[in-house]
Amino acid sequence: MLYEFSDQLRRVEPEHMDRTRLTAGVVSLDLLKGSFGERLGFGAREAEECEKSDERFRSAVEFSEGKLFAVVSVREVANVYGARDRVGLFVRKNLMLLVSLRDDDGSIPFAMDEAARRMSLKAVSLERLICVFFERLMDNDGRDLESFDDRIAGMEAQIENGTTEKTFNSEILSLRRRLLIVRNYYEQLLDIFDAMIENEADLFSEKNLYHFRTVREKIVRLSANAQILRDSLVQVREAYMAALDYSANRIMKVFTVVTTIFLPLTLLVGWYGMNFQYMPELKSRFGYPAVILLSVLVVIVSFIFFKRKKLL
Repeated sequence: MLYEFSDQLRRVEPEHMDRTRLTAGVVSLDLLKGSFGERLGFGAREAEECEKSDERFRSAVEFSEGKLFAVVSVREVANVYGARDRVGLFVRKNLMLLVSLRDDDGSIPFAMDEAARRMSLKAVSLERLICVFFERLMDNDGRDLESFDDRIAGMEAQIENGTTEKTFNSEILSLRRRLLIVRNYYEQLLDIFDAMIENEADLFSEKNLYHFRTVREKIVRLSANAQILRDSLVQVREAYMAALDYSANRIMKVFTVVTTIFLPLTLLVGWYGMNFQYMPELKSRFGYPAVILLSVLVVIVSFIFFKRKKLL
């Protein structure tokens, strides 16, 4: 699927491509390995990078002989553990090709199609086309990051209300891992845009580099938001652990107070458990009720004392 930009947007076949006109589209790796790729300067180095790139998340951006090549791992922020798309970005003068390496849902051709149709033919340029495509990939990222923010706010409310469950800590760690993947995704995009702004091979027009800077600023904001959310989860975890400590301290305080209240009673039991022959209370008619009354008084007085000290 190739689009040619002139006075109108039209689809062209690879063999009919006019290299003097801006062309963009999605092609297969097999097509670029053939004569079509040889005519464009797609060499063995790029093909090898495409085949091995699935082993790692980030790949280097390469400039050589008036061309740029990079492999991009495309992530959905809302579903970072889902299968990630892999696409090669091959750029030359008047040419932007996306090499489809992995695309289970067909989202890459769809994004390219939308990017091509968003372009104003009066202000079309290679730089703007690249930016529109990447902006299309990030269309929903702001909303998805807001959903993380809402989830964190919900966690804070659970801590405040004391309604956390046993899996709460695991949920925090899971969210942090997801946000780390999101941040790494944006770092990868920053690598690509930094390389394009440097324009090492003089591939892009200097007057159009501001398009790259604009999109880069957006990526920086999204990456910063992801990092802020990760930092917020650290604070949520600290608040959760503090709540657990507070709960444990309250329980220990109650146990301590109860132990202190019954300590005099334990003394009485131990004292009268000795059963010496000449203990006068053993033969007293009122000895047993007196001990009961004394025990009750000790409990009541101790309870009132701790209540006034706000220990209960």
